[in-house]
Amino acid sequence: MPSFKTKFAKAAVDSDFGDFIEEHAGEKVKLDLQWERGAFDGASEKDFQFFVLFESCGEALEKGEKPTIYNCSGTEYNVPKVEGKALITEDGGVFRLRGVFEPSERTGPLQGLFAVELAPAT
Repeated sequence: MPSFKTKFAKAAVDSDFGDFIEEHAGEKVKLDLQWERGAFDGASEKDFQFFVLFESCGEALEKGEKPTIYNCSGTEYNVPKVEGKALITEDGGVFRLRGVFEPSERTGPLQGLFAVELAPAT
């Protein structure tokens, strides 16, 4: 089974994860993603959680500047909750997503971002 493991050190541009997900859309993949304190760009809704990763920017970002939908292109990854349980966990400001998922095809863009669902696989 294809797998991807990484630690995001800051909210910045990262194309490796997006390339991996695009290459394996519709397949089961094993993910182990971790965000250091302050690097997570996402939130939790009633039925799902999401995080945003940016793949490219039209111009070089200035030191300390975070990518946004106004200066970069990216993808919002939606992770459905399982029986109300959140799969993206947080401990002391460090976020983590681990498990086996089946990524959908990329759709969009909507509101400046593409969208991918990371459906938990059994």
